[in-house]
Amino acid sequence: MVLDIAFAPMALSPGTFNAGDTLRVTVAFKYVIGVNTTVKLLAGPYSTNLFGKHLVNACVGQADVPLAASSEPTEGSASVDFLLVPKSSGGIDNGSYGLRVWIEDTNAVAEQDNVIIVTGNASGGDMLSSMLPMLMMLLMMGLIMPMTQQMSEETS
Repeated sequence: MVLDIAFAPMALSPGTFNAGDTLRVTVAFKYVIGVNTTVKLLAGPYSTNLFGKHLVNACVGQADVPLAASSEPTEGSASVDFLLVPKSSGGIDNGSYGLRVWIEDTNAVAEQDNVIIVTGNASGGDMLSSMLPMLMMLLMMGLIMPMTQQMSEETS
């Protein structure tokens, strides 16, 4: 089974969204396939840094798309929803992200940088994670201090 899919180029305007929002992406494409089949359409945000592009896996959404057999290029469209999972739940941080849309197990991929601007994550996170370094230092001092006191008593 050979599936040939070509996405239309994306020309999105940047949008601002809150962590916790659900985004819907609708794509148009042309395809040729010899038999009826169902493919997985996926979409999600990605960040870019010095080491390349990094998909925010916790936010990727997917949808099954049925395709009818066609020997000529046929217009198709589909939608997929994905949730901007908040940082506190292991998801996306505040900032600017690109959008990646692709069909699983094919070379059909469309990307556009800096179109999703995320806000609304609680600043500072929860209290335990912000106090954890200090608690670790106190724990280490609590373990080391008795040993150093014992060593100084033995030498005197």
